Order: sequence, then C-alpha cells, then structure tokens
Amino acid sequence: MAVQVVTDSGADIPEQLATDLGIVVVPLTVSFGNESYKDGIELSADQFYQRLLHEDMMPTTSQPSVGSFVEAYKNIRASSNQILSIHLSSKLSGTLNSATQAGSMENLGESIRFIDSMQASMGLGFSVIAAAEAAKGGASLDQAASVAKSVLDRTRIFILFDTLEYLEKGGRIGRASALFGSVLQIKPILTLEDGVIETKLKIRTFQKGVQRLQQLTEECGNLDKAAILYTTDPTAARNLAGRLNNRFAEDTSPLIIRISPAVGAHGGPGVIGVVCVITQT
Repeated sequence: MAVQVVTDSGADIPEQLATDLGIVVVPLTVSFGNESYKDGIELSADQFYQRLLHEDMMPTTSQPSVGSFVEAYKNIRASSNQILSIHLSSKLSGTLNSATQAGSMENLGESIRFIDSMQASMGLGFSVIAAAEAAKGGASLDQAASVAKSVLDRTRIFILFDTLEYLEKGGRIGRASALFGSVLQIKPILTLEDGVIETKLKIRTFQKGVQRLQQLTEECGNLDKAAILYTTDPTAARNLAGRLNNRFAEDTSPLIIRISPAVGAHGGPGVIGVVCVITQT
C-alpha cells in the first residue's frame, strides 16, 4: 500500500494540488469572537480577508483537535498502513502535538512518522508536496520522510509585513517589538530560524521591502521551487513573481499562493513573502 501523506491547513497547499496528490489536509480553526470555522472548509480565504479588512474584531486561531487527527488517521487506515504526517512548526502551533497524541491513541506505532517542519505556509507546503509526489511514485515511508526533510533543509522563507499588530496580538512576537515597529514605521522582513520567527531586515518603506524580497530571493541562488505569498494584494504578488521570472529558469517560475486564514490571521493585510527551495548540490 502507498504511503499516505497528511498535513494541516497551515501548509497553504492549493486545494486542487492537494487533491491531485492525495494529500490529507487537517484544518486548523479560525475564530472571530464566538464564531469558529474550519480553515478552508467553513471559511474561505476570500471570506476571511473580507472580514479582516472590514471588521474591528481580531481573528484568533487554534490547532486541530486530537479528535480531528484520530478521524483522519482512521479513514486512512482503511486504504493505507503507512502515514507520513508533516506539520507546522511546533514552536508556533500545537498542531503537531495534537497529531502525535492521536497517533498514540490509535496505537499507530511504527506505521506513522511525524515531522516537525519548523516552517509555516509553503515553507511547510513544498516538503509535503515533495513527499506526496515521492509516495505516489512508490517511495517507502522512510524514503518519503527523507525527501521531505531534504526539502525542509533547503527551504528559506522571507515575509514582509505592513504591520506587526497581528503578530503581537497572536502572541508570536512581543508587544515591545510591535510598538517599536509602529512608532518608527518600520516594515520588517521576518524569517523562520529553527522554527521561530526572527527579524531578517528592517525597512523604512514597503516598496523598498518588496525590492529587498527580490534581492533575498536572488541571493538564494539556483532554486528547485519558489512561491510568492500574499494576503490581500494579488497585484503586488504577481508583480514580484514577474520580476523573479526574469531572473530564474522557466522550471523555477514561482507559484502565487494566497496565505490561508489560519496563517493570515497572524500576518494581517498587506503581507507579501517569498518561499525558496534551493537546488540540491
């Protein structure tokens, strides 16, 4: 039986691509006050960002329940006896913890492998896609896990924020950092290092920040894959993708990905970013 790959909605994998590769996506929960929705199922990205832009209420997110993973794993066991479950950085979300608890409850033992991606959005998504492609080609559980880890080792993510308010409210950065950025009108480019949000650069204007995203991407060198991420401004994402297309070979043309509600709740409007997977040497 083929290896079944599982991830969460924080991977930002396009729905059709996940379906084509047979990836099981367990949704996080997004809430506005007392109203809670399964990310991407009960609340689309369009609906979420409309509310984000026009409502004063700050959205919150929560990890999938243990029961959600139990249900997913039970469904998989009907057709596959091996599962590779790859998830959001455990330092940003409790999603992996829910998954591992479910694996223990179902006594899956050696039939399941868990990977802490130490990433988010397509920084996670590219490893899931690569593992699913390998599994579809007949890879064993060990081989699919090795493919995912190789991609993660070569992944870089750079995100330009228009505001730090949402990261601060969601507890992903300290209040002092958010206040500092607001007072000085700093537009930070953040990255993930060892699964934790770190400041890569501090830029004075958003447009210069976009230029620096391009430079950071070019400094990564030859790429296997790349994605442009955005929350509310697809035009800026397409423009950045167009500039990168002029720099890289056609087979590394970047995907343009709208960040899911579960991730976008912590970024807010105006976010744009780049995920790069460096070519293996």
